[in-house]
Amino acid sequence: MTELRVLVVGAGLAGVLLARRLQDAGAEAVLIGTATDSPTGGYRDATAASGGLVRAFEPEPAARALAAASLAELRGDPGLAAEAGWRRTGSLYLLDPDTVAGGGVGAGAGAAAVDAEVLTAAEAARRFGVDGLPEHAVGIWERRAGHVVPDRLRRAVLAGLTRTEAVPMARLDGDTVELRDGRRLAGDLVVVAAGAWTPGLLRAAGLATCLRTKHIQYAHHAVRRADLPSFVDETSGLYGRPAGPGRFLLGLPSSRWDVDPAAPAPDAELAARVRAVAALRLPGLDPRPVGPPVSAADCYSEPPGLALRAVSGTVHTFTGGSGGAAKTALAASRRAASALLDHPSSVGVPTG
Repeated sequence: MTELRVLVVGAGLAGVLLARRLQDAGAEAVLIGTATDSPTGGYRDATAASGGLVRAFEPEPAARALAAASLAELRGDPGLAAEAGWRRTGSLYLLDPDTVAGGGVGAGAGAAAVDAEVLTAAEAARRFGVDGLPEHAVGIWERRAGHVVPDRLRRAVLAGLTRTEAVPMARLDGDTVELRDGRRLAGDLVVVAAGAWTPGLLRAAGLATCLRTKHIQYAHHAVRRADLPSFVDETSGLYGRPAGPGRFLLGLPSSRWDVDPAAPAPDAELAARVRAVAALRLPGLDPRPVGPPVSAADCYSEPPGLALRAVSGTVHTFTGGSGGAAKTALAASRRAASALLDHPSSVGVPTG
């Protein structure tokens, strides 16, 4: 049987993990764009900017299954956990139960599926000091969750790859990738896993895509409390995690779409909203950020989620995490590699 050759474009966390899964399964995986200043593996990409929250609970069952499998792999492999900079902080997910299928019953079932505890708004406030929650809100508390350093994991996995090309892609032409130095590489399959750069690369090749770029931003704040866990508060949009002694990473979803991934300008209005919401939710937080905000771009899809998607012919994408894809990257890359190897002529979700 001829060895399957897969060209993986993009050296962020998604691309590196996919290439490693393929290589470990016996395929010839060629990772393209590994230079740190390239648009598909550089400092400004979502991997470098990611806060790295890792938890099992998600309101949507399919996303929850991937997140739970990723967390289980991370916790079950001490070497992998060390490479990823794993820190267990616990995770508090605050939400309106009506947003979950089945209402409160659905939230409870989802929590039970990942061995998490369901808290009332009053209990969440008493245990974690989160103020101003809607009375009907519920909290999903996972004591075994935490966060990783995605770029640290990316570099560790990258070191184990045998076929890499530092030069980034200049143009895509069917099953052939032309590099910026003029060389052309051919493969049985091409997977564009270049994060926020993916939509532009596809359109430049004349391929239609529903993927879009979106701004992401957060900042570090001083905090006097040492007991705050990683959290996501869907009732306000605020999210955060511990970021070292006396520091806490905080952010809100951005409303800026179709941003240039090369130079996403910081959003002063968004930073001010983060401070205002955090002042209501987290007493004891110093509203002044420590240092400038981290501003980057990510790739979003509909339906959301990091997944393999068919585009045209031999071309696929592996991106579209819609924010927070670090928590599903381990399991999603394993699933994507299996699909490519099991059914190389017909894989992915239509429309890239």
